[in-house]
Amino acid sequence: MSNGPDPARLLLDQLRDSRGRRVVLVSHCLLNENTRYAGGATRPGAVVEIVNELMTAGYGVHQLPCPERLAWGGVLKRRSLLLYHSKGGPWYPLRGVLLTAFVWWTKAVYKRLARQVAREVADYQRAGVAVDGIVGIGASPSCGVTTTLDLSASLEVVATCPAAALTREVMNEKAVLGCRRAGEGLFIRALDRELRHRGMALPAMEHDLAAELRGEQQTVLAGTPPRTLGAGPPVELGG
Repeated sequence: MSNGPDPARLLLDQLRDSRGRRVVLVSHCLLNENTRYAGGATRPGAVVEIVNELMTAGYGVHQLPCPERLAWGGVLKRRSLLLYHSKGGPWYPLRGVLLTAFVWWTKAVYKRLARQVAREVADYQRAGVAVDGIVGIGASPSCGVTTTLDLSASLEVVATCPAAALTREVMNEKAVLGCRRAGEGLFIRALDRELRHRGMALPAMEHDLAAELRGEQQTVLAGTPPRTLGAGPPVELGG
């Protein structure tokens, strides 16, 4: 393998243009709320203040894949709906086993997605583009940076709630915000491990879903990122 200058990189330097060579990775549903869980979208499209903040600061905005759409059955996450309103039915007694299988499948898909994102980060870096951070979503079971969702508790809420009583308020206040806990989402955890395996690190910021649901405007660049993904000793990844 040659250790000399990369001809493509040299060409990019020779043909220097207006690109800022700085990128932030942004969770998918912050740019496209059409993939949010049912009841969780507060905007017709993007969370505009985040987009404007990053663009004003000169960042390119790289949209991450929506892990839940890819693992849970499309835009409506159909695989996650099996146990909704299930109390009193044949699936309810099996909810523990089904949740275990669901989480196993989710982790397998997220591991593959994390590898792809890490490859994309490495590609930017080889091209001389700095990846200055990632924006996750608080209370997300997948993309939470410091807060995530207790899936078992959330499942119990939607499983025991009759269909007619499952309103947007119940979904957000009880099944999501009421089931928050400290910790990282499953996709962020997979990405953290993949970055550590590759000796890479990214500052991770967290968009506050609770504040968004209250209608509050937010910034993501102010203050110190709550954590760094990839920090710590390297890990060996199987498979």
